[in-house]
Amino acid sequence: MKITGEIKISDNGFVFNSRTGDSFNLNPFGLELLKNIESGKDFDQIKNEVLDRFDIDDLTFEKDFYEFCALLKHHQIISQDDPLDFN
Repeated sequence: MKITGEIKISDNGFVFNSRTGDSFNLNPFGLELLKNIESGKDFDQIKNEVLDRFDIDDLTFEKDFYEFCALLKHHQIISQDDPLDFN
């Protein structure tokens, strides 16, 4: 999973897709997840960091992370070669 080349991300959570012209605002948690994806961290690294920092259980994190990734993919912010691979 990687962020497509047309995506620009500001430090305050503004995301712009120059190919589609779409823009989005992320909350701080969404921005943190996107920055972790952008830096190349795999799912387990992201999950462990989030579980250490926030009061959230494994299943809730996994559900929310997969839903977030599905939205990112739908809006062409990330690309995945294998739809079941979240690394």
